[in-house]
Order: sequence, then C-alpha cells, then structure tokens
Amino acid sequence: MMKLYFTLSKKNLAVALATIIIMLLLLSQFLSVNAGGIDGSTNAKRVNFLETLGIEVDETAVEIKDITIPENFGDVYEKYNLLQIENGFNLKNYKGKSAKVYTYAVQGDGETVAHLIICSDEIIGGDIASLKIDGNMTGLQRKINERTKI
Repeated sequence: MMKLYFTLSKKNLAVALATIIIMLLLLSQFLSVNAGGIDGSTNAKRVNFLETLGIEVDETAVEIKDITIPENFGDVYEKYNLLQIENGFNLKNYKGKSAKVYTYAVQGDGETVAHLIICSDEIIGGDIASLKIDGNMTGLQRKINERTKI
C-alpha cells in the first residue's frame, strides 16, 4: 500500500484558504443577486407582479426613469433600503448598477403610485407611495399584508 503525504507551508496554506474564502464569497454574492429573481423584463410581467400582490394599476407606466444605485448609501438610501429589506429585497446587492424605476398609477384613488425598480430585467425593489403632501410610503410586501387584512 502506497501512502502519499501532502505538505503546505503556513504561507501557502494561508493563500489557499484566502483563495477559497474569496471564491465562496463571490459565489454567494452571485447566487444572492441572480437566483430566484423576479422577472420584470416586460410591462405585462411588471403589471402581473403587482397584481399578484393585490395591487391593481393602470396598464401603462406613467413614468420611466433611469437611475444608478449609489455606491455609498446616505441616510435616505439607508432608510429606503431598510424598507426594501423588510419586504424581501436588498439594494446593497446592486450598488453602482444602472436600473430603471417604473411608476404605475394605482387604481382607485388617483393619489397613489407603485414604483418598481428593475435591474437587468429583474425586479429588485419598489414601494407604494402616496402623492399627497403628507403622504406616506410602504413596501410592496407590506401593501399586500394591508390588503389581505380587509
């Protein structure tokens, strides 16, 4: 029976471990950004997504705006991202990336809109916002919870 021995210096072992950790982190980030994304590639798919949440909107977006998710979040983006995290999204995964915000008029009161943030044809966030001066903003998941309580 032949025995093989494998030896690594402490330096080579540290390099190997660091390489494995970096590869695992990159793989983890790739999977969290790309796995299980919500298809927002067409208007019909975006409207259908909102309908699955119980949010009825006009079929055509009233505004489409190009944005870049900032590399560094200020207070406003940090607070907005907390709203996203509460509702199953996380904009930190998209720092520095270009995206589009689609705004849809919510049917019913004429003073509420739904925003969907789309990056690489995936829905990565959004909210429901009142257009009133003293209006408020809620996350997409929270809106479905409010509607299902009725």
